[in-house]
Amino acid sequence: MWPEAVERIAAFLRVSGVEGRLEELLPGAGPPPGQNLSAKGFDGNGAGMVAIVPAGRSVDERKLAAAAGCDEVEPTAATVFPFAETRVFMDQSILSFDAVWLEAGSPRHILGLTPVQLASVTNAETADLLREG
Repeated sequence: MWPEAVERIAAFLRVSGVEGRLEELLPGAGPPPGQNLSAKGFDGNGAGMVAIVPAGRSVDERKLAAAAGCDEVEPTAATVFPFAETRVFMDQSILSFDAVWLEAGSPRHILGLTPVQLASVTNAETADLLREG
């Protein structure tokens, strides 16, 4: 049995028909092979949005604002997967990976999908979002 927050994600996957992998990480273990992602929350013109980027990389707020058609964006707390009621942007570099992993309900639980599946279930728009250097 998954913890409640993780079970909500599992239920969402069952309803959506996407065959993702939910896994619980052992203490100190990293994710399976593939690219680990992070989801960062922003507000743009009063609307919530999420930027999904490779873990350890920063979002260029000017690039995100341009992609969203906003004058500027401000960091906020990210909503949880599947990012309901937010506009989702995914950095275009993520499409080059075979598998991606995203935190799923707790820091110990991860969700594995293909980039196409992630974009599909979150209605993500792809754009160049990464801060250079």
